[in-house]
Amino acid sequence: MNIPMPVQATAACAAMTATRLREAAQAQIVRSFRAQLSGGPEPSDEQLILFTRLAVSEVRLQRRLLASASAEPQDGETALRWER
Repeated sequence: MNIPMPVQATAACAAMTATRLREAAQAQIVRSFRAQLSGGPEPSDEQLILFTRLAVSEVRLQRRLLASASAEPQDGETALRWER
């Protein structure tokens, strides 16, 4: 059984949260563009900047998750790389 290390669990939770936040911001922008087609205002610069920042954060957290997964002990090692 492969039980995730605490660091991996935290990174996975952060990555999932970042994805949910990015998806919510993306959905808001899509609604704004649909409203614009009906004569409403376009998405604000703040909405677009927030979406961009969330997307970048999501990618960084996913990379961190992959890095923490590769930091698992191998070949009988007992210490994580950051513990050395």
